[in-house]
Amino acid sequence: MKKLRIFLASPSDVDVERNIVPMLVDELQRTIGDILEVDLELVRWETHSWPDVGDDAQDVINKQIGEYDIFIGIMWKRFGTPTKRASSGTGEEFERAYEYFKNYHRPKIMFYFRTTPFFTKDIKEWSQFSKVIKYRRKLQQLGVFVWEYDEPLEFERRVREHLIRQVREITEQVSKVSQGAIRKTKREGGPPKLFFSYVRPDTNSVEPIYELLKTEGFAPWMDSKDILPGQRWTSAIETAIHNSDFFVAFFSQNSLNRRGFINREIGMALDIWEKKHTTNFYIIPVRLEPVDLPAPFTEFQWIDVFSVDDRKALISAINSLLENKRTAG
Repeated sequence: MKKLRIFLASPSDVDVERNIVPMLVDELQRTIGDILEVDLELVRWETHSWPDVGDDAQDVINKQIGEYDIFIGIMWKRFGTPTKRASSGTGEEFERAYEYFKNYHRPKIMFYFRTTPFFTKDIKEWSQFSKVIKYRRKLQQLGVFVWEYDEPLEFERRVREHLIRQVREITEQVSKVSQGAIRKTKREGGPPKLFFSYVRPDTNSVEPIYELLKTEGFAPWMDSKDILPGQRWTSAIETAIHNSDFFVAFFSQNSLNRRGFINREIGMALDIWEKKHTTNFYIIPVRLEPVDLPAPFTEFQWIDVFSVDDRKALISAINSLLENKRTAG
């Protein structure tokens, strides 16, 4: 079942709409989730972020939210509070989504503007509304087809309709990609298997790489995705490492702060791979952020995956290693 994450971005003056979207996502999960074989997850800062430290609050939220498949933006009278990187938090969230869309044609972007008339004598509120008008013009110049609504009830009807269409389109695209991967697998004798080693706090950073590699015809293995209910964790890990062509170790400050992570899971992986591969020892260290690699991995060339563009380099590196392995074999 394909998991689709829906991110909701808006300033604070559209709380009614922000409360409508969770209801709609739950409704669609009940009505079309099984039919389209999708698991819909609504992502909001209120439910998917926690206290931490970054450049500012928005920076913390950006890191914790991770990636998603559909972006829903909403504005009315208020544009929002500036961050260190953008003119508002909502603006920054859109810009991150749009930049990713330009590179990978995802996420789907849906932006809504409420047109309910209002009157105020507050100069600050007028200033905020002026920024909303200018930002809407900017979105249109970027090619974003925005949608207007007058009242929350209309918003509910429209978003329900639009979400159904977007989810259907995504599932159809996934189906086409899956069929292509199946054909590729048949031609090449099976997709290369990749074992993913990471710590749980990095799940939101690693999952998009897992999904991307799957669409590229690889067979990544990730415990949160591939261990079945009732399986013994240790046994499943050992089997996955033994059956894998490459061992991909993800490093971040989170993983380095967990001493047991290096000594337990990666240590076990190194032992198993040393016994299995004496000459073809394919370990791929991947840095999720700028950190110093632990001693066992300093002898291997690592790959940095700090941005969406870096993932292309990861795919190219794996393809190169695979080609070298096939040539040597």
